[in-house]
Amino acid sequence: MSQSESDKILNILLKEESNRFGWKCSRGFVFKKEKDAFFTILITGHPKIKRLSWSMHFKHYDFDDVFWDVVKLPENKKQPLSFRACGAWVAPSMEVQSGNTTLDKWEEEFISKEICSVFELLDPISLDVASSITSYQSNLGALENYYSQLMKKYPNAVRTIWIEKLLTCLLESKPNEAKEIASARIAAGDSGGFNYEGNSFYQLANEYVNTSKNT
Repeated sequence: MSQSESDKILNILLKEESNRFGWKCSRGFVFKKEKDAFFTILITGHPKIKRLSWSMHFKHYDFDDVFWDVVKLPENKKQPLSFRACGAWVAPSMEVQSGNTTLDKWEEEFISKEICSVFELLDPISLDVASSITSYQSNLGALENYYSQLMKKYPNAVRTIWIEKLLTCLLESKPNEAKEIASARIAAGDSGGFNYEGNSFYQLANEYVNTSKNT
């Protein structure tokens, strides 16, 4: 089976299984809003080696709205829910769990069975994570926990949670603390992975805080 044929089958199966488990699917991304958390599941198939890989990420649902205000893209708030999963400029999400498995045969029946197993594993975990998020601080605690796990798994990973910490400060109406984070990251030469008209995310965050204070 070619990669393109495999992708078509995988997308069909993802839509079927996501619907059965109460998730949504768009452009290969599976997603849902559960309480105050937003989850995405990405499942990819590798027919040549008969391997199915998957991962689930989460972020606080409110992160995107304030992120878009900071980076001057408030119109993104009008986009459908799927945009928070697969949009080009969205708030970062944190890996909750990932894995892969090798199938005996790369055929629709076997792929479908394994996708079902992935949902059976991840759906209850998403409910547990969502239930643990009762405030912006508890969300940050969950983020820090999964970030710690990620760094143990991939010690050289280029990933921080400074953006999430800054967004949390803004959501908690703590502009001075947000500005401190932004200034420190600018001094460290950190762009935050975003550039708008020559300005990094943290420069835009500084501007956003200053503007908010003057209004």
